[in-house]
Amino acid sequence: MKVTKLLMILATLLLLAGCLKTNVLERLSIVTALGYDAKKDHTFQVSASYLESLPDAKDKNRTVSVKAETSKGARRKINQKLPYELASGQVRVILLNRDIFNLRMINEIDLLSRDPSFGDMIKVAVVDGSVEELLSYKYESIPNIGTYLNSLLEHNTKYSWSPVMTLHEFTRCRDQNLARDMVLPLIKREGDEVILSNLQLLHGVHIVGEATPKEGYFLKAIRGEPTAYLYECIINKKDLSASGMNRYIYKQSTSNDSIKIVFKVVKSKGRVELTNASSLDFNATIDMDVDVQEISERYDLKNNEAVKALKHQLNRELTADFQKLLDKLKSLNADCIGLGETYRSQVSQAQSSKINWSKAFPTASIHGKVNLKILRTGTLE
Repeated sequence: MKVTKLLMILATLLLLAGCLKTNVLERLSIVTALGYDAKKDHTFQVSASYLESLPDAKDKNRTVSVKAETSKGARRKINQKLPYELASGQVRVILLNRDIFNLRMINEIDLLSRDPSFGDMIKVAVVDGSVEELLSYKYESIPNIGTYLNSLLEHNTKYSWSPVMTLHEFTRCRDQNLARDMVLPLIKREGDEVILSNLQLLHGVHIVGEATPKEGYFLKAIRGEPTAYLYECIINKKDLSASGMNRYIYKQSTSNDSIKIVFKVVKSKGRVELTNASSLDFNATIDMDVDVQEISERYDLKNNEAVKALKHQLNRELTADFQKLLDKLKSLNADCIGLGETYRSQVSQAQSSKINWSKAFPTASIHGKVNLKILRTGTLE
């Protein structure tokens, strides 16, 4: 009896195993990047950069583009153009042109997060110009544009100034119950090179402005995303008297009107505090530890008072730069640092439901401050 049951179980397992779909690598078109160009007739030009898995293929980096009404329809049409089945499990980057936002066609991108073949950690970016042209261009020094873009975004989000924007975060920011606007990296082709040029600031589904790499660092820091950053500060010498730095510059230094200071941010931590709920007063503070790596003038760094003056001057400069970013966000009505989330977490639901945050954010008072700590001076790499 036991033997009969065992044989029945084995037979069932064999039947189930025989029904599994097998994927042969040589018979798959492996997509690494997917791009969407929105058209004025509310259709999409969908482009896919894929790897040719055949070992004897001369060109393993290929791009196919189709016009479609939906992403599912695009997948069907792309498969019609390929010799092997489209495999989207290796998609690393989703690229969007600006018209996706201008024409309010962003909902189709949200649907990708519900597709089990797309991972939540896929990176999302905006392209300056046509996505199709970016993906189909024949680059001499880039063997595969999809994997290159993934590495470009990975490097700048993990180790530099660009905030993280994954498909999961993209969908989360689109949730109407959350009050934080999106920040998306902008990718641009310059000849045979592809660069990450700046950040696109959104209000809802509209692109309303952009942020420089330096402003991108402040955004990352205040949002609690740890990052290292090489910061360059150019200060007019006339402004050094407020901190006393002018007393510690050697007289035989250069005759330039400005002084250049370069330091590396080793560690930073940002926090936002609601100080007055009725008048919408906020304090935004960034604490950072830095290594001073370069000063364009001969400066008396052996003197402790000179180091204190340097710290005081850098605090003034960085606080001013940070406040400019906060004022820009208010003028654009782009709450990319999540003050709305802070407000809702600290007041009652009844109180938060009475306020229209989209109208209230530009009237809020945001006081920015940077607290800098100098760990080392004269660091050499």
